[in-house]
Amino acid sequence: MPDDAGPDPAGPDVPRARSPRRRRHRHRAEPSGLRRPAVRGSLLGLGLAALVGGAGLLPAALGDDAPRAADPAPVATSSAPAPAGGPVTAWLDAALPEATDLAASTAVRRELTGTGVPADRLRPAEGGVPAGTLLAVVGTAPEGARVVAAFDRPGDGSRLLVVDPAPAEPTAEELDRRRSLAQALLANPTTRADGAAGEVLREAAVDPRLLGVLAAVTASDGVGIAAFRSLPGEEGTALPARRVLVDSVGGAPVPGDPTATERLRAWLAAQLPPFAPDDVEVTDTGVLVSFRYVSGPDALVGAATR
Repeated sequence: MPDDAGPDPAGPDVPRARSPRRRRHRHRAEPSGLRRPAVRGSLLGLGLAALVGGAGLLPAALGDDAPRAADPAPVATSSAPAPAGGPVTAWLDAALPEATDLAASTAVRRELTGTGVPADRLRPAEGGVPAGTLLAVVGTAPEGARVVAAFDRPGDGSRLLVVDPAPAEPTAEELDRRRSLAQALLANPTTRADGAAGEVLREAAVDPRLLGVLAAVTASDGVGIAAFRSLPGEEGTALPARRVLVDSVGGAPVPGDPTATERLRAWLAAQLPPFAPDDVEVTDTGVLVSFRYVSGPDALVGAATR
């Protein structure tokens, strides 16, 4: 696993992160649209601020004028050991919220527990799959289901599929908002997204939670996007990107500049749901920001912006 960024730099001007529990409580108690990002520079920045304004994002300025978050709490990183078990176990731990179950037939449940998947993450599929639960099947996805991940099975060359049996699809209005935000992000001269990362943005194939976070940072400071990363098992699926490797903020390299890195981590930790990342990892090549799978992220973002 990637190494952590090391000890936090001392100093009273470092923003402090909120714990996830307190962050969720604040989101319920306060109206969405807490503040707009602090914008510096171009009209393109103003356009990005208008698109993300009212979205529950704290101001994006990462300099000395950034707001200070109260109640110190550690920012989570990925320095813990990798989970025991096979690739499905690792994917479950990294991809799904802890409350999300995986339904399967008796035979498939037996196979999954044999590869290390905890039995308490599985439920019988014979009586139907409740809303919010994913389904593990062998071979072919059911009609209308969305393939979320796929894993090779030893022996006969078949594949184990994890599918969303009743996926929430974005509306035309939600897709238009995604495209507008991605185009504004690309058009901003402070954004760097070369090669495959730029293509993902051009196609607006980014989870709107992650897209909002990137737009908020860009509207104020600028961001370097090294890559959009897929979890093992998700390669080749049609899922919007939920994980991004950021390698610069405001022109400062991360993690090469420890101060910029810590400010980015603390700013991310201060965000409110649904824009609060589920995982933030400091790696040798950048800061990896990740959101876990939900069936309808556009609807979550839409509810937060009303």
